[in-house]
Amino acid sequence: MPRRVPVDLAALAVLLAPGRSVATHRQLREAGVPASTITRRIRREGPWQRVLPGVVAGHRGVLTRTERRLAAIQYAGRGGALTGRDALEVHGVRVRLDRPDDRVHVLVPHPCQRSSHGFALVTRSRRPLDAVLVRGLACVPVARAVIDAARRTEDLADVRELVAAAVQQRRCTVAQLAEEVRLAARQRSALSREALAEVAAGVRSGAEARLREVFAAGGVPAPRWNVPIRSADGEVIAVADAYWHELRAVVELDSVEWHASPAAYRSTQRRQRALVAHGERVLALAPRDVHDDPAGVCREVMASLRVCVEARRAR
Repeated sequence: MPRRVPVDLAALAVLLAPGRSVATHRQLREAGVPASTITRRIRREGPWQRVLPGVVAGHRGVLTRTERRLAAIQYAGRGGALTGRDALEVHGVRVRLDRPDDRVHVLVPHPCQRSSHGFALVTRSRRPLDAVLVRGLACVPVARAVIDAARRTEDLADVRELVAAAVQQRRCTVAQLAEEVRLAARQRSALSREALAEVAAGVRSGAEARLREVFAAGGVPAPRWNVPIRSADGEVIAVADAYWHELRAVVELDSVEWHASPAAYRSTQRRQRALVAHGERVLALAPRDVHDDPAGVCREVMASLRVCVEARRAR
């Protein structure tokens, strides 16, 4: 009769630590837990639960988001890594999207035959994943995660938000995103390409991209976007969201909701005061108005531009 390997209680405590209490059958057996014990404990009346094939949670409650991510990576097997929205969140990219994605997207090397199951969405990749360990979780780089998330998104506004968040928060560059789109399969990449074209044109946020659409549809003369406005000695006073240089007219998207914090909002107000002091006419618009009343926004902007035209003629 084979000798039973004693359970490594220290290793088991690490595997089933609170908040990360997920382990594979293999990991549990390597810690000395017999297969029969695993089977008994994941029964309906047992203290553990089966969350994915071959993956166990050391409790009967709802999995934390970290446990779901860890379970998906463990289910994917060697070489698997998070991508999409989960990878972005682990990397620290803050994205505001109305439609949450409950599935955890993991990439695996192409030879891997693992298929999607439950909340684990598994995609095979012929390219190297170049995964990095972030907070104990294997993740693809930010640019790749953005494009993978965008390819599973149906709404251009959401794709803009993904791209803008990563670039504005300096988690990756436009060049890295463009390279990622180039390397990715063309299938389901049209929205990513459109959002990147807007960023290349100077539109740095989803709200600005929507404003550009509204201006084009409403017949508003096209401004320049994100233009540095300089003082006489060349110092940058502010970067205008939208700028009509000859009229010295500025439109600023002005919203507490859009900014990351009240401090950022106060910074926007200081920037607007500096523009006015420099002789620019500033019209502040709320992103919500751009979304809810595009025709009214166009009328307001056109009225402001007419005032600037009259002021220029009077000089």
